[in-house]
Amino acid sequence: MVHHSKSISFFRKPAFLGTSLFGGFVFLIFQINYWQTVYAKNVVIDVKQDSLLFVRSKNHNYSNFKRKDFGIYPSVALKILKAIHHNPNIGSLSELCAKTSLDSAIILHTLNDAAKHAKVKKYTLDLNRADSVELESLPGIGGKTARRIIKYRDRLGGYINKFQLLEIKYFDSSLLLNNNITFIIDQTSINKIDINHCEIALLYRHPYIGKDFAKIIWAYKNAHFPLTVNKFNEILGIPRETSVRLTPYLLFRE
Repeated sequence: MVHHSKSISFFRKPAFLGTSLFGGFVFLIFQINYWQTVYAKNVVIDVKQDSLLFVRSKNHNYSNFKRKDFGIYPSVALKILKAIHHNPNIGSLSELCAKTSLDSAIILHTLNDAAKHAKVKKYTLDLNRADSVELESLPGIGGKTARRIIKYRDRLGGYINKFQLLEIKYFDSSLLLNNNITFIIDQTSINKIDINHCEIALLYRHPYIGKDFAKIIWAYKNAHFPLTVNKFNEILGIPRETSVRLTPYLLFRE
């Protein structure tokens, strides 16, 4: 007769199996928390399906990955978090599928639920009063872009509308379509040029004028002093489009 030792028989008991399963589950939860701590500080997920941006989020806390009521399972979340951490430049759904060995439908469901329940921060900013610190707080704007926005604002004398940001080199146009960012334009702070009493050098420096238009305006002003809005719009050497966008920056006084 073969006698099994107490130690061997213990490993076959339901109590041991239950303890093992519980321990494995706790270990999995700790793993998810660890990877969230490592990566969730600055999460950027770009998942494209047929060149369409599916999810783009920044500085989100992905604790909701482990909530069952969202239909998100810990093992799936762990694989996705690890794949994103080790491959931050993942740019397509197919790449994410290859890295995680997960079905695309499962990945899309998981990311969609996470993004849907994540708290998205809203931003409101006055373009004519914001400093570099406030500009850099916006997602997608770094130090160089913030400095360019302020420098161009100073050259213009202030912004009339947010779409003037497109005139700045390397500005990301997608920021203007971001529903989480609201740009306020305070036009009372516009620094206008007194067209009848300014120096020609001041006209040179305005980005909508330049040297060639400045010379034309200067000559016309001397011949038809003082300039009014109607007279300014009659200057033949200035394109109508230029005069329309330039007029808000000019002060006409008799």
